Amino acid sequence: MPHDQEAAELWVAFKRGDKAAYGSLVKMFYKTLFSYGTKFSADIAVVEDCIQDLFLEIWQRREFLSDTEHVKFYLLKSLRRKIHHELNQLQSRQYDSLDDKQTLDFLGEFSIETTLIEIETAELHRKKLHQILAKLTKREREVIYLKFYQDMDYEQIAGMMSINYQSVRNLVHTAIRELKKAWFQ
Repeated sequence: MPHDQEAAELWVAFKRGDKAAYGSLVKMFYKTLFSYGTKFSADIAVVEDCIQDLFLEIWQRREFLSDTEHVKFYLLKSLRRKIHHELNQLQSRQYDSLDDKQTLDFLGEFSIETTLIEIETAELHRKKLHQILAKLTKREREVIYLKFYQDMDYEQIAGMMSINYQSVRNLVHTAIRELKKAWFQ
């Protein structure tokens, strides 16, 4: 993909200290990162702070970063980790104790409406789809978002979610099967 190649080239230039390349990377990925971040936290300030911290951190550590052909994947995974850490910090400050088994909630409200409205313009179908998506597990909603809205492949999703490749395929398959079954009832 030309976009991936362009991002990889900007990444190399940015690592050498090119401020214009760094600015281009920020412009290229800010909206994607913001959209993804708001799926984990409805607190816009937290998401914006985490994105700003992420970009500041990579600038400061640019000389130590590896080359990558998958800049979007790297940034999304880094943001996911940063938001998870920040939400844990906020909660621990709030409650003074944190359950180690707490998972990062995926709050994503999917905007599938655009595609569905092109096919079926009725408001009834949109409501029905949201009801069906709400019945999916958090992990199923997240893999659907990453696969179909961020165009990530199964290996990237596996790395992002820290699960194995086959688990990602199984989650996508199960989610799609459940969506179809509920849709055509």
